[in-house]
Amino acid sequence: MNMFKYFKNGLIKVGEFVFDSLKYFFKGIFLIITALPRFIILSIQYIFSKKKRDEIKEKKKNNKKPLVPKILLLCSLTVYFMCVYVFFRWSVQTLKIESLNNDIIEFSDLVEEEDNNALATMTPSDGSTLETDEGTTYVPSNSSGYSNVSYLNVDFSNLLEQNSDTVGWIKVEGTKVNYSVVQGDDNDFYLDHDFYKNPNSAGWIFADWRGSLEKFRRNTVIYGHNMNNKTMFGSLPSTLFSSSWQNNPNNHFIKLSTPSANSVWKIFSVYVTEPRVDYLRTVFTDSEYKSFINDIQSRSVYNFNTDVSVSDYIITLSTCDDTGRKRMVTHAKMIKYQPR
Repeated sequence: MNMFKYFKNGLIKVGEFVFDSLKYFFKGIFLIITALPRFIILSIQYIFSKKKRDEIKEKKKNNKKPLVPKILLLCSLTVYFMCVYVFFRWSVQTLKIESLNNDIIEFSDLVEEEDNNALATMTPSDGSTLETDEGTTYVPSNSSGYSNVSYLNVDFSNLLEQNSDTVGWIKVEGTKVNYSVVQGDDNDFYLDHDFYKNPNSAGWIFADWRGSLEKFRRNTVIYGHNMNNKTMFGSLPSTLFSSSWQNNPNNHFIKLSTPSANSVWKIFSVYVTEPRVDYLRTVFTDSEYKSFINDIQSRSVYNFNTDVSVSDYIITLSTCDDTGRKRMVTHAKMIKYQPR
């Protein structure tokens, strides 16, 4: 009996819903059909009848609203239109950035090529090693284990003609990061200027002014905004924290090309942290660098099973997390280096 009762009540409710839907649909149609002629008639009366104009003015006068609601309405409309303006401005600028990078990729010659040299046999005296910013030479460790990982080779002639601040090109495997890298005299200019130095809230991918992509420091830092449309470094937070990306070893590489050399870096730590400057440090003593490596490895949300020592050089990618209140950080160590 209860089942029959529930079934009956269900049919009644469905019937009421259908009836109400049809009622309001036809009511809306009726209002649309009748409203237009009504307002046309009122408009004609207002134009040709002084009496009607006086009646409308008198009615408005009697229905005069207090000042406070009018002020609140004006403020609300102002905020609304400001939000609309900001949204469309942001949308246009992000679309411009995406189109701009596609154009740059088209006129830049990007080639991924494997290295056939046995890097593990290099010695500091053979002229193929990296001269670092500290005035020392450096050969990446474990190079022979990554002979199947290709380099990214970029022709910088056009890029440098367009912007002399161009210092490299970066690609993060398994993400949408595939951009030219610029470097200014500070870490502020390219926060809100694009590759062509035009004002744009999306900014551009830029290297920390303290370092060099030609002669690396122990920690080289590169910055980019986390854009909602996944441009710039916007694809890093969602991608690097996904299990599908993490569980594919082919994704764990960052490829960097500069006018003087190409290099490959293996990611060993990704994490979110409060806004801080400790991971942006670039100069260390050996003991400080060892503590630094241990610290940033312990923060990682995923174990990449990658050994990092004081003899390794590190690249750090820094952006905001998806909330905009914290920082999403990626660390990788150099595993291959190829002078051009």
